[in-house]
Amino acid sequence: MAPPDQGLRRGVLVRIRGLKSKPQLNGGLGRCDRLDEQSGRWSVILGDGSTKVLMKAENLFSFDEYIKVAHEGRVPTDIGPFMNDFLTNPKYDAPGGAERRVLTPQESYDKAQREGRRASPRLSQEEEKSGKYSSFVVKKVDVQAGSLELAIIAPSEAKRRPLPTILAISRGEQRHVAKLFRALRAEERGWQLLVPMRSGAATDFIEPAGQTMLEQLLQALLDDRDGEIVPFPVLSNVFHMLGMSHGSAALLSLACKAPDRTGSLNLVTGFLPQFCEVQALRNMKDIRFFVGDQDELGHREYLRGIKESLKEAGGNAHLHIVKGASHYDIGEFIDKEELWQRLELAR
Repeated sequence: MAPPDQGLRRGVLVRIRGLKSKPQLNGGLGRCDRLDEQSGRWSVILGDGSTKVLMKAENLFSFDEYIKVAHEGRVPTDIGPFMNDFLTNPKYDAPGGAERRVLTPQESYDKAQREGRRASPRLSQEEEKSGKYSSFVVKKVDVQAGSLELAIIAPSEAKRRPLPTILAISRGEQRHVAKLFRALRAEERGWQLLVPMRSGAATDFIEPAGQTMLEQLLQALLDDRDGEIVPFPVLSNVFHMLGMSHGSAALLSLACKAPDRTGSLNLVTGFLPQFCEVQALRNMKDIRFFVGDQDELGHREYLRGIKESLKEAGGNAHLHIVKGASHYDIGEFIDKEELWQRLELAR
């Protein structure tokens, strides 16, 4: 059997390395299924979710073992900065791997952030004038935990009445309203869309302090009877949460803390934050995950793992594999009409 310090167990995410018979699998992701006692090899479910291959323990590098090596055995509150490092750093390959300067976890994270910003640019002047994207206003909102900027997309009508409300958080530093969010044209469908934004120096929404800020924001929005923050009250006192990548992880954590305030959950890529108990969502009907079939950061496996965890808890989620989409361009491939149909059913 595999020594316990290798971190191999059923369900753990692994990176495949050092295979000679099937070198095309090296560098790929899998998930341990079960140990074959007779051969001493692990049955590994590959990224497509159906193919299983028996592998020696020495050809598997688990995320549990990675945490021991890269983070001195301490489980980080935010695993995001370490995911890209786990997936791409040749330091963790078998001997004879690629020879290049090894990035630290922080350098790897910074690289991923730069790639994310390049893939999610602000709209050009031509796009702003095209009429295809919603305009928005930004308000500063003060809560007990601090201040944040809230971008608001809403109908122009003067009558104040409860509207179905989307709470959306983008990837990375969230300094702007993502192109996908603006392309939804929520105001034309009688919805309002709210986007908490943060600068690079502000607390990340996935961190405990950021989560506290989001929880307090939800309460402030529900208490906003006079329209001081948003133009319309929140219909049924529930939010329809839409996240991208790091923002998906933040909203997943928030939904687990406030399932009674979550009307539906749509995550475009993303991962499971540490200390997030998905069992809290077992009674939620409308949970959908979107990930590209060419996602290069392993989010296909992360979301599949979350789906399985929900299933074990008695809940359910739908995983949509978006053909042709990578991690950074998936917003261009999502069927927005189908997304709206699902949102309307959940309102």
